[in-house]
Amino acid sequence: MQNFRKIFEGNNSAYGQLILTGETSEKGKAIGKAFIKREVIPDKLWQDHLDGKDPALGVIPINEQNMCRWGCIDVDEYIGLKHESIIKDIKKLNFPLMTFRSKSGGAHLFLFTSEFIMASLMQAKLKMMSQALGFEGSEIFPKQTEILVERGDTGNFLNLPYHGNIKGMRYAFNEDGSAATLEEFFEMYLDKAQTKEQVESIVIKEKTAKKEAFKDGPPCLNKLADEGFGDGSRNNGLFNVAIYHKQANPDTWEDEVYKSNNEYMEPPLGFVEVKALLASIGKRGYDKYRCKDQPICDVCNAGKCRTKRFGVGFEEEQMPELGQLTKINSNPTQYFLDIGGSRVELNKEQLHNPNLFSIEAMDKGAVVVPIPKAKDWRQIYLKPLITGQQVIEPLESLNPVNQLEHLLYQFTVHRSQARRKEDIMNKSAWTDEGFTYFKMEDFYSFSKRNNWEMDKVKTYNLLQQHELYVKEVRMQVQDETPRLVKIKAIKKHDIEASTIPYDEVPF
Repeated sequence: MQNFRKIFEGNNSAYGQLILTGETSEKGKAIGKAFIKREVIPDKLWQDHLDGKDPALGVIPINEQNMCRWGCIDVDEYIGLKHESIIKDIKKLNFPLMTFRSKSGGAHLFLFTSEFIMASLMQAKLKMMSQALGFEGSEIFPKQTEILVERGDTGNFLNLPYHGNIKGMRYAFNEDGSAATLEEFFEMYLDKAQTKEQVESIVIKEKTAKKEAFKDGPPCLNKLADEGFGDGSRNNGLFNVAIYHKQANPDTWEDEVYKSNNEYMEPPLGFVEVKALLASIGKRGYDKYRCKDQPICDVCNAGKCRTKRFGVGFEEEQMPELGQLTKINSNPTQYFLDIGGSRVELNKEQLHNPNLFSIEAMDKGAVVVPIPKAKDWRQIYLKPLITGQQVIEPLESLNPVNQLEHLLYQFTVHRSQARRKEDIMNKSAWTDEGFTYFKMEDFYSFSKRNNWEMDKVKTYNLLQQHELYVKEVRMQVQDETPRLVKIKAIKKHDIEASTIPYDEVPF
């Protein structure tokens, strides 16, 4: 267990788990609910993982110093994927990667290092190798090159291999394609683990990189060009190819369509069919991609398509790539998202509203984001983000109950206390015979000035549920009988005071 733990060391303050629902996506990927616990990984969980106890353990590769000692290319293909071919390609390109079978039957290509290196270096090299292997667009771990630790950010986790050891079907492959035992994996690790200098020296020659058939075009067309359009889908397939060429090569697009027909259609369409197809594209309303028809709809990736210059999107404006959404169940809720390579913190309004989202991406991430129609934003971007989000337990300091305790302490103890009952009218809290009295509006105003975001009604409801709360009373103060909140008096240091500086109320 200790060897396994050392190899997959990552973030020291949080870890992830995935509860599987038993369902699978259309692509064959196991569906589950991902969540992150904000604590050091207990020793027992490492052993439980290897023993096959659910849920499996997920580790966040990037640590609090934005460094890591392992990374992974997550090949999100499950049907017809041949691990043996991947192993041969890796060996041919002389990449120091190890191939693992993922929980859904896909592939995880790991790069291990014998020391911690910058996450940015790890990510850059994995992206280069991913492109060279023909898996451009695959998820890369670490997903972030920087995490906003001071804001409660943790980064994204990856489920570890060897859940249930070799019986769990998440194992490394030997070079001959057989399943490697845990002990064999440890031996391969010693041979494959790279130093920082070795990682830096990984060079990928331009000619080894697998080029897109349709450069900057829709991902669906490039995928079909690689896998084949199929006999029954050639007409519609070539129609979409023609739309691409008309955008990408406006001067020679008809010639390019004939070339693509001969190169990618098996068998090619006849000359008369192609000529008729080209004539139809010239008609009004027939010059747009047909994304909802076969064979396009089965391999459509609308979100990624809009990141491509000649994809379905916004013409001159390209949507930057969006990473996996991370949600912190705090009050208010926090969200973190990679937008075009920049880590950005968002609130729920900014995430839901494409206009506010664009402004925040520009302000916090220095990324220009086009503003789609509200319907497109919800269906193409927001819905997949919410479906695939990782949920993090809130920081203790962000727990509203703890925040309320700190505010009560600051308001009733840390500030200058009222010497007499009449000082309540000067926005002070007055303590007498073990109880403290104050006006709710004064406490709420104090809280708002110190970054409390809950509204007044919710604040009072939360206060009522607290063990310090006694009741609301009427009290004669000078010539008035204000309604006051009565709580048990807080003794100094009974509740740990927040280190956050609080504004004093002048009176």
